[in-house]
Amino acid sequence: MADFQICVEDRVAICPAGKANTQCSRLVEERTGNISYRFEWSTKCHGCPLRRGCLGPGQKHRTVSVREHHTVLQARRQEQKTEAFRQRCHKRNAVEGTQSELVRAHGARRARYRGLNKARLQNYLIGAACNIKRWIRRAIWELQQARIGAKASLNLGLAQA
Repeated sequence: MADFQICVEDRVAICPAGKANTQCSRLVEERTGNISYRFEWSTKCHGCPLRRGCLGPGQKHRTVSVREHHTVLQARRQEQKTEAFRQRCHKRNAVEGTQSELVRAHGARRARYRGLNKARLQNYLIGAACNIKRWIRRAIWELQQARIGAKASLNLGLAQA
């Protein structure tokens, strides 16, 4: 599927062998109203050298179905592979964990009080509580590292004596 070049807007799809589709159908699902497109290669697959990898046993022609926003989706996926995109999302990735902690551990998703000022105050207090917990964890970790370092130097001193 990834090897096919599909442009929904022009209703053109090109297979890995470089052959354009012979038919394109616009399908609307009655229940949900979702729109999809079905591209078919009915006559161009018979002598194709890539037929074996493209078609399953017993298939006579290739069919590919995609949603109406396929072109935009594929362009976005290509953009996500670039280094510039990774640089832009680096800050966002750093904040996601904190946001998750605020919601899961401190109930930041819902305001307990009515009014924008009270909700804002709640968020400030939640942030302060989160930072205090992190500060305490860091202080405990530093004490543990100091204790480990002191034991190591004590053991080293006893081994030399």
